[in-house]
Amino acid sequence: MTAPPIKSPLADRILRTFLRLVAERGIDATTTRVLAEEAAVNEVTIFRLFGDKANLVSAAVRHFQAADELERYPLSIDASSPERASQGLLALLDFLRKKLLEHPEFLQFGMAEYWRFPQLKEDISATPRAAHALMLRALAAAKPALQPDLDLRAASLTLHGLLLVSVAWPQRGWIELSDAEWRLAAEQAVRCLLRERDTVPRGAAGFTRRVVSPRTTR
Repeated sequence: MTAPPIKSPLADRILRTFLRLVAERGIDATTTRVLAEEAAVNEVTIFRLFGDKANLVSAAVRHFQAADELERYPLSIDASSPERASQGLLALLDFLRKKLLEHPEFLQFGMAEYWRFPQLKEDISATPRAAHALMLRALAAAKPALQPDLDLRAASLTLHGLLLVSVAWPQRGWIELSDAEWRLAAEQAVRCLLRERDTVPRGAAGFTRRVVSPRTTR
């Protein structure tokens, strides 16, 4: 069966409602009757557009996955100083968190119901894999400003862990997290990865050593 156009407002509403219900109740308790009631549509409309629950899952995964958008992200990392590298990494973290917050139900679905749909393994994992690859690219670009013994893969996993907790835990009601608290946590996580400001190696990929003199007070 052919899924409705991706820009169809009706299909979008049904799919959003479907993911929300699955995140709240689980896939087994999310019947087409419940979905029809919550999405304010006739159950026949769901069958006409998607056929069955398996097609609903497939359409939702393909509709909300963001791998293509992550691959197009205009990565910009200036590693001429730890401060500038930090700005690029923080911008990336903010972008990735924003994408997670757009569809937090998709995150919950992927983590809780992933095992039920082995035929969708590649589609469901496309977004986290793209996010991991993007983070590794960013860290590699920032490497002259990072600690010399830093393992980039471990650093990427650490930052993604922070991202997941900052979205999944508040959604579950386990913690409250304001935007200011998120920003502070992100800044501290990135700061742990950086070199001391006066140890960026001279001549590394064209970067120069910067020594920051202490400010004098008047």
